[in-house]
Amino acid sequence: MDTQVAIIGAGPAGLAAALTLSRSMMKTIVFDAGTPPRNASSPFVGALPGFDKKPPVDVRQAIRRDIKSYPYARFEDAEITGLQRQDGCFRLTLTDGSIVTAEIVVLATGMTDCLPDLEGLGACWGHSIINCPFCHGIEWHGQRWGIYANRPEVVDAAEIYRHWTDQLTYFLAPEISVSEERLAQIRQLGAEIEHGLPKRVHHKDGNLTEVEMSDGKSIEMDCLLVFPNQRLPELVANLGASLTDAGYVAVDDGFRTSEAGLYAAGDLVYAGHQNTPTALHMGNMAAASIVMDYCFAK
Repeated sequence: MDTQVAIIGAGPAGLAAALTLSRSMMKTIVFDAGTPPRNASSPFVGALPGFDKKPPVDVRQAIRRDIKSYPYARFEDAEITGLQRQDGCFRLTLTDGSIVTAEIVVLATGMTDCLPDLEGLGACWGHSIINCPFCHGIEWHGQRWGIYANRPEVVDAAEIYRHWTDQLTYFLAPEISVSEERLAQIRQLGAEIEHGLPKRVHHKDGNLTEVEMSDGKSIEMDCLLVFPNQRLPELVANLGASLTDAGYVAVDDGFRTSEAGLYAAGDLVYAGHQNTPTALHMGNMAAASIVMDYCFAK
């Protein structure tokens, strides 16, 4: 057996799990595929105590330093392309074809964002186009917000967005059914309603200036809120572990999946308030469960 625990993913959840496991003297390998993290385009991490408004890379490096201060975990810059349970252990296949065996595996790959087809989004994503008001809303407090409503739950949250600004414009996707009663409630908040989604955003150095509709209409805008749909990484989707109705990995209170010895933490188990503090918490809790399960199994 090469290691007690293998962690697939070196984002906040995976790093938090590695730190707790190191402090619990569990031999661990953390696999980092090296792909840009989901928050790579964000200028900072918000609402993380001690690291508020620090760049994401600084947060990750600080946690790595803490992990490396213990002799129990090591990092491998490699992508895992296959994962099988065989002969009482997990066999992880790396991109070069080599095999690493582990007693326990933690899935911390995160989710893949499926960004909408909105011209100009890439230049503004993480800056003036955001996906979490708790993370970045205060930077746009009181300014002109657009709400890209391509999912029903976005329509349900108008009262929350109103907390940050009273200058709201809702862009409703044609396929979203909204009752007249709900439309009236949104208007009562002072929000404008546009039936249709923008096709293009205009910006200056990543700072949004206006959005353009399919009929050519332009609307001045400072900030656009977009909640992208998400999908599981192929490796995780093919494992056979139980999923939730929303398509996330199903876990119990200890972040155990339906497969023995397989744990999961971070965005891939939670469709709700996805951010760095939440992912750190889940990674820590998954690691604690691993240690307790390991001790009771002895």
